[in-house]
Amino acid sequence: MKKLFFTALLLFFVAGVYGQKKVLKSAEKALKKGEYAEALTLAKQASENAETKDDAEVYVILGKAKMYQFKADMENIDLAKESFAYFNTAVEKGDADLKEDLYFPPVMNNNNDFIGGGEGFIFLQNLLNKKGNDYFEVDDFENAYKYFSLSADIKADVIMNFYAGYSAYNADKVDDAIKYYTRVVESTEEFENTNFAYNGLIDMYLTKKDFDNALKYARMAQKAFPDEKVYRDFEIDILIQGDKLDEAIAGIQKNIDNGDKTAILYYTLAFLQYNAGDYPAALESASKALELQPDYPDASYVVGSVYFNEGVEILKAANDITDNAEYDKKREEAYAKFRLALPHFEKAEKSKPNDIYILNPLSTVYDQLGMDAKRDAILARIEALDGGE
Repeated sequence: MKKLFFTALLLFFVAGVYGQKKVLKSAEKALKKGEYAEALTLAKQASENAETKDDAEVYVILGKAKMYQFKADMENIDLAKESFAYFNTAVEKGDADLKEDLYFPPVMNNNNDFIGGGEGFIFLQNLLNKKGNDYFEVDDFENAYKYFSLSADIKADVIMNFYAGYSAYNADKVDDAIKYYTRVVESTEEFENTNFAYNGLIDMYLTKKDFDNALKYARMAQKAFPDEKVYRDFEIDILIQGDKLDEAIAGIQKNIDNGDKTAILYYTLAFLQYNAGDYPAALESASKALELQPDYPDASYVVGSVYFNEGVEILKAANDITDNAEYDKKREEAYAKFRLALPHFEKAEKSKPNDIYILNPLSTVYDQLGMDAKRDAILARIEALDGGE
């Protein structure tokens, strides 16, 4: 009796397995006939049965059925996401051969119809790229990002990571743009727009006031593109914004010491030294910039500003002196500084006649030196520029 019961149980088990295999075969047939809803219903039934739930082919069918539903008009991105998830499950449950099959590239005709080759991840990626590009071409970056980001997640590809990052950046999805641009700059693949990704990362981190990461990518970009001086300028600007003047000054001085003795570098050093309150060093650096490039208005402005500020400080000290003779002597020291500042401000003003930052101290120098007509002319220009207070 026990033997009979066991035999009956075994037959029931075999029949159950056979039944589920039959369901799976029916799902495959429905898929091939283009009956995607039926294929999904049958494959989901197989995925819920203990005998077939770990069969990778179940999830291949589910992934393909969802993919072909998505292909109908490629508007429902959720179908593509579900297809991707099912293909991933198939890879988890299958072997290396199945994974290779799913990543094998398809052969498509001009109508985007499948005519051979692989029918998995890359087929899905091609569909996403086509629809994403349609949105991208009309500057609909919000929708382009939805398609390009999923495409980039399907298979590591520096080009798709770039377009996902670019679309996110232009759709104001900062965190998403950072994610994909980071993949671009960390890729070892040759790519013509890697510098563009660096620029975006630096800009976004600066906007977030994340100076450490902005500095990180500015320095990475310098190593990746040693001939591009702009990344050195970015580094300096980031250090200034991040209140790291000492580090910025040390970095520029190191570049100069290593032989990069250019007018712009000396001027930048002077500018930083001036902002750090080290006027003697700023004067020396700006003077070296002018030796290399005499018609450098920004360097002239720094020299003029050093003398001007020294004159102002001396004049303030003079106002505390009660002895008339000592006061006159101190005031003359201040005027001597203003006279030294004057030609540098005038030279800078000729190159930048509408620069309020030059016109304001120049008008004060004219006033202190009793050059009233020139003072009034400058003040009139300031008022015309709507820069006066």
